[in-house]
Amino acid sequence: MKNKASRKPFNDPFDELSDEEFEREVLESLDQATTKISLRVPKDLLSRTKHAAERRGVPYQSLMKVLIDQGVRRLERVRRGTN
Repeated sequence: MKNKASRKPFNDPFDELSDEEFEREVLESLDQATTKISLRVPKDLLSRTKHAAERRGVPYQSLMKVLIDQGVRRLERVRRGTN
């Protein structure tokens, strides 16, 4: 029987951002150059993302870019911390 890998608890640095700080992160990320891609996502996830973007007054695709960027940065920090 295989043992499950144990993980250290993850501390999300974005949890501590205020709404205003998060908005600033979103707007700063909008200024970056882009490349077109095609991405399939569950309908529910797309709907929730569109609603979250609408509440923040930003385009939903821009919000998705920011969220992907933040997730990748988080993974990079975790990886650096384990090396």
